[in-house]
Amino acid sequence: MIDEKFISDQRKRIEKNVERLEAEIKENKKYLEIGSSNEDNALEFEAFEERQAIVKSAEKDLKELKTALKRIGEGKYGVCEIGGEQIEAGRLKAYPAATTCVTHAKGR
Repeated sequence: MIDEKFISDQRKRIEKNVERLEAEIKENKKYLEIGSSNEDNALEFEAFEERQAIVKSAEKDLKELKTALKRIGEGKYGVCEIGGEQIEAGRLKAYPAATTCVTHAKGR
């Protein structure tokens, strides 16, 4: 059941995740030091590529969560963007940024 308490709890949960993702992005965008050998540099470049993948994924998640916060502010959180029906509470708990119900998510 989606009520004001559920939405309030979700907002808090989303806000915590936004803070965590922003910190993760900031940490992974730091530049690595250049090593003194080609082997060091190769390892550091590999680590840089891994960090870029983490940043890309975190930025996608962050955008979705910020959209969820916006939807909460607009009173649209928990409403399927496609059919207008209520999104299942279990789905929102599992995926707080969900914008569609389970039925419409399967069609995407």
